[in-house]
Amino acid sequence: MSKRRLPFRLASCCGALVVLAALSGCVNETSLDALRDTKPEGPPFSQALFKDYAALARSFGPVGAAAGVAFDGEGSMELTTMDSKIGALANAYAGKAIIAARGSLVEPETGIDVPTHRMRDRLIRALDRGSKTFPEDAARAQADYDCWMMNATVPAMARASQHCFKSLEISLAKIEGEAKAPAAAPPPPAANPDTDQPQESVEDQ
Repeated sequence: MSKRRLPFRLASCCGALVVLAALSGCVNETSLDALRDTKPEGPPFSQALFKDYAALARSFGPVGAAAGVAFDGEGSMELTTMDSKIGALANAYAGKAIIAARGSLVEPETGIDVPTHRMRDRLIRALDRGSKTFPEDAARAQADYDCWMMNATVPAMARASQHCFKSLEISLAKIEGEAKAPAAAPPPPAANPDTDQPQESVEDQ
């Protein structure tokens, strides 16, 4: 392996940092390679996360595709080159999909400033309340959030990141509404301690 190709191989195989560090077999194949044979297991939320992350990973087409290929309907992901950063991004999504397929916890990306930290906090609260009862909607909100955050790290994906943010505003509001904590039931009426005692009438006095 030449020195020129080494950074790409490292980025493709282990570019997702903490996420891909949890994967085995990174030396001989990329996460995109492993994704082809991965079957989701675990609870419904994990399976829904797998589906959404896998769709994101595959949305780039084959890594190393010809220049000028649009990878979504609106052309927001049209690239002039498929460089190592794009390859690492696709593999990062694939890595998260594989972890979700195992039924393991997939943490949303960490915020980088006050607005992104606040958005992540909203997401975590919604997931805590709704991931079990509304798994598909909860998974979509998490995938939209990560799409927004992760695409923003690659300059060529800036427009795609904004599309993901717009989708996040919709999906997060939906799961927040579905998983809204029910209103507390009113307390039962206080028992009358004198109910077992006959009331005195005016004539008895």
